[in-house]
Amino acid sequence: MEQQGQPQTCLMIVDLDQFVPQDHLLRRIKAKVDFTFIYDKVRPLYASKGRPSIDPVRLVKMMLIGHLYGITSERQLEQEIHLNLAYRWFLDLPLNERVPDHLTLSQNRHRRFARTTIFQDIFDGIVEQCVAAGLVGGEAVVTDSTHIKANASNGQAEKVVVTKTPGRYMAELEAEAKRLNEEKRSRKGKGKTGPAPRPREKQLAVTVSKTDPDSGMMNRPGKPKGFHYLNHMTLDTAHGIIVDAYVTPGNVNDHEPYPERLARVKERFDLPIREAAADKGYDYPLVYKKLQDMGIEAYIPHFERKAGTGERFSVREFDYDPEQDAYHCPWGKQLHFTHVKHHKLHRVYAARTADCNSCPLSSQCLPPSAPFRTLNRPLYQGAADKAERLNGTDRYWRLQLQRRVWCEGTFGVMKDRHGLRRAMRRGIERVAEQVLMTAVAVNLKRLASALLRLFHYLTERYLLSPLEA
Repeated sequence: MEQQGQPQTCLMIVDLDQFVPQDHLLRRIKAKVDFTFIYDKVRPLYASKGRPSIDPVRLVKMMLIGHLYGITSERQLEQEIHLNLAYRWFLDLPLNERVPDHLTLSQNRHRRFARTTIFQDIFDGIVEQCVAAGLVGGEAVVTDSTHIKANASNGQAEKVVVTKTPGRYMAELEAEAKRLNEEKRSRKGKGKTGPAPRPREKQLAVTVSKTDPDSGMMNRPGKPKGFHYLNHMTLDTAHGIIVDAYVTPGNVNDHEPYPERLARVKERFDLPIREAAADKGYDYPLVYKKLQDMGIEAYIPHFERKAGTGERFSVREFDYDPEQDAYHCPWGKQLHFTHVKHHKLHRVYAARTADCNSCPLSSQCLPPSAPFRTLNRPLYQGAADKAERLNGTDRYWRLQLQRRVWCEGTFGVMKDRHGLRRAMRRGIERVAEQVLMTAVAVNLKRLASALLRLFHYLTERYLLSPLEA
């Protein structure tokens, strides 16, 4: 039996490349992804004089390693890079060179990269390379959102009265309501006075976190209650490439940023998007109107909203006639458009009192003490009715299946393997950074995997040697 002696110091020439397996993820990423575009994006953030800085591409790659392998601590990331030869090889960091300190990462994030679009630019740059590689079909996209636990205690909260102004979504509805009322008055020969305008601002008492005021108190059925952020993501259905990632507080409705973000994807990457699928949280008439204006067919489940108190015949039992802009009740009488409710942004249709008094179905139709029946029709309901005809088709079920596979599956991967279950830092800007860099990591993995599958297909299909392929 031979016993190992004390190791002796020796001089060695080490080639890190020989220690990295040929099928290693980082090797595939480094071979197929060009990170040099980052230099142009960060050049305005660096001074032309002074002490030489750490290579910005190396800094970004360090962050990517953390997101690729779910290392949420920058101290731990520094130690892992120091020990892992594959990480050093990916960073072009030889053994005799010191790993950049974790404080260097945090200081660059807090000072140089703060209040810039650098992380959005990096995300966009990787998506562009996915498009160039043919991994983004651009014909159909799916969208959903998921919650991210804020780095804040639910017990550290306070009630605050805030002034809320209508967002772009509500402002567009209000403008359409005003136009319809003025059009109605002009047909009657009246001036353009109309009803009193809806107040532009209102006071609300909301629960705000003391430790992370940017987060929002989420209180949805089936979701954990507390301070959260929402990660709104849109994915292309060809290979599951994430084409948009956007962060809002947890108390923002899913549909509010949706049309604007979809328009950005279509314009930013010049994609011919023709179909879009989402869940029933996006079932709002203005969403359908916006998508139809962009030439996109919407495949969204209908969300059955509760009818008014005391109503027996629901609005779905009345037939709408778009040519006459009127409803026909189950007895065959008409309900004509009368005005727009500004506080609810609905078109109001009303039957004549005489028709309701003589109707044998009035006991099944009229609410208590109402002399005639009225119906509320949301603005842009016509766009919603047109989109609802697509529900139940084969294409609808296909896209809904792809939405569950790509969106919900990607959310699970991002939370379980990439540390996105909880916000690492506080503030919506830093949470957006975490989400964007995690989305970049997922796209890089799918880009590398898709190209590897293509490589194997070519070698098997055409019997090419690795060098020829």
